[in-house]
Amino acid sequence: MYSILVLNLGSTSFKFKFYRMGDTEELFASGSVERIGGNGSFSVSAGDQKLRGECVCKSHADALELCLAEMEKLGVPVDMSTLDALGYKAVHGGTMTGTRMVDDALLSEMERMAPFAPAHNPVYTAMMRSIRVQYPDVAQIACFETAFHASMPEERAVYGVPYEWAQEYGIRRYGFHGSSHGYIAWKMAREAPGARRVISAHLGGSSSLCAIMDGRSIASSMGATPQSGLFQNNRVGDFDVFTLPVLVENMGGLEPVLRALSTQSGLLGISGVGNDMRDVESAADAGDPRARLALDAFTDEIAGYVGMFTAYLGGLDALCFTGGIGLNDARIRAAAVSRLGFLSARLDDDANARGIQGKISGPGSGISIWVWETNEEIMVARGCVKLLSQ
Repeated sequence: MYSILVLNLGSTSFKFKFYRMGDTEELFASGSVERIGGNGSFSVSAGDQKLRGECVCKSHADALELCLAEMEKLGVPVDMSTLDALGYKAVHGGTMTGTRMVDDALLSEMERMAPFAPAHNPVYTAMMRSIRVQYPDVAQIACFETAFHASMPEERAVYGVPYEWAQEYGIRRYGFHGSSHGYIAWKMAREAPGARRVISAHLGGSSSLCAIMDGRSIASSMGATPQSGLFQNNRVGDFDVFTLPVLVENMGGLEPVLRALSTQSGLLGISGVGNDMRDVESAADAGDPRARLALDAFTDEIAGYVGMFTAYLGGLDALCFTGGIGLNDARIRAAAVSRLGFLSARLDDDANARGIQGKISGPGSGISIWVWETNEEIMVARGCVKLLSQ
């Protein structure tokens, strides 16, 4: 049995799952810390036990120590000196992809690629360096979000820019949310093995779609950075870079423009209401035209990518919704599917409204439609076990 502690880090959030992996996959504890750097809160669970409280964690390393202490209170002590691996749902490794031991070369490449993932890479590399100092004997393993998309054909990975830019600067499409889309590929292979052509729609605070052929990614809506593709809760998505000179001139420089595109755009920017889909839907129901526009634009983009990816796949067998919005928001699922008449897509309205996991397509639908809760952390844990066993 391998003891694997999986970390999922956000700019101000910390999530973990603690697994023992062998012939069986057992989740022993999980938890999170929110609002790192300020007055925050934590939640740690083990079985049917749960501890919650307020906290002040200055760093992600502080959040780890807090969660280790809370796990011990719940009877699930984690001895870092005997832990088989600390696994990371790492984001951008540039030329490095797949599952890799954390070493100097990996840290250097992640830091080089920090401008491509500024909200993610610095947090991860800071944590990895902190663990090296505090727990030097712990094996640290990075499972990159780009790994699942390494199977994309080259013609779908290149941009229409000087070819040398890919080698010199790393400018190419990588794709992200690989752990989530990889889990959907695994899940569908078990639940619907006849569905060879699958589109996975991971919809949440950060959203992307992936075209999956025979369990392998052949296209991703995200490109060189997690900012691109379908617009996010407060990030821009696809955007014409030739508007930048106008914005830079009028907003006083590149930095405020990039800040607006990465923190004040997406759902928040269009609606003016907020970056939470529930708030936007409430405002739309109250008659707010910009909130209504944000919802229409979001589901329209989903339909657009489904159309594009259906062409890449040469047809479509199944559409899967996952992520926080994909799993919990029946309204968004219905609105997106209503735009897929060209596929004769039909929902079972009752199954969709009840929010069940599994198949929610109705009789006569031209494709099967599914809802699954993703499990990115188990994919990281499996990657760690595979690497450790080699």
